[in-house]
Amino acid sequence: MTEPVQQPGSQTASPELRGPACEDLRIEYQAAQNSAQHHDSLVWSVTSIMWGGSLVLMGFTLQAVGKAWLRGPVTALGLLGMVLITAVWFMAFQLNAIKRQKYRRCKAIEKHLHLEQHLTVTSSGMGRWLYGLIMVFFLAAWLCILWTAWHECS
Repeated sequence: MTEPVQQPGSQTASPELRGPACEDLRIEYQAAQNSAQHHDSLVWSVTSIMWGGSLVLMGFTLQAVGKAWLRGPVTALGLLGMVLITAVWFMAFQLNAIKRQKYRRCKAIEKHLHLEQHLTVTSSGMGRWLYGLIMVFFLAAWLCILWTAWHECS
């Protein structure tokens, strides 16, 4: 049996934390960390695709604003854009909740194994606030496009 590797800033696992039970916790820890990273990557992949797609869709609709015969399609695309942004925002909220749950499990295991990888990490929550602000701006932009489509063609 090999001795546990001591990580900087951590203590060596006590004798009761060695063996199969300790190995099971380490496997669970790795699975929780991998799951958290997967969910975080998923949020940003989908978000970046939807933000880019939304900007392209806005470009197409802005070219059609002012043309009365295209008011229906512009309205449909504007509503679609709003629904897509809202859906991504909801999906990001759900996936981030899973990510936070997985990192909480990592922290619980770290306490048990006397590790500090995630226990010392803190966050101000500014990223979540900024993400929400960007989503609000996207929704506001779609509302402006819809308003313009219905008022400029009158």
